[in-house]
Amino acid sequence: MCRESAERAASMLLRYKDCIRRYKSRTDDRGRKFKVLGSLREYEMRNGSPVTVSEISRGSGLAMPNVSRLLKPFERDGLIRREKRGRTVYVTITPKGNEALEAQREIFIGDIAAALGILTDTERDAFLSAGEKILQALENNPEILSAGENKC
Repeated sequence: MCRESAERAASMLLRYKDCIRRYKSRTDDRGRKFKVLGSLREYEMRNGSPVTVSEISRGSGLAMPNVSRLLKPFERDGLIRREKRGRTVYVTITPKGNEALEAQREIFIGDIAAALGILTDTERDAFLSAGEKILQALENNPEILSAGENKC
């Protein structure tokens, strides 16, 4: 791959990130609820089981006490539930948390659908297919990255 293409792709990814950051800044809590609940939901969908506090710690690079502090307001507000099984603590989204996530997610998905609407069906399929391949490479092949042991 030529360097020019890699630089163009890097620029696009950073611009996507900036767009997401601006979107989150318009929410009442600067996107914290959307990010935390969305991450929990995404983990469950990909792995078929709830995430543990230690997995959140490992994946985020935060110490376990910091993860617990981060989760405390969500638990207090009834958005998540922590369940201890032996020495392991699992975190799940409550029905109230699902409602809160879905409300923000619907707005976000609507915005994405509008942006994708400028593409033809062929362009949209190519964009989504290429995007999935890039994400798989970034998430599953740490040997091609300088991101360290936690991958992305």
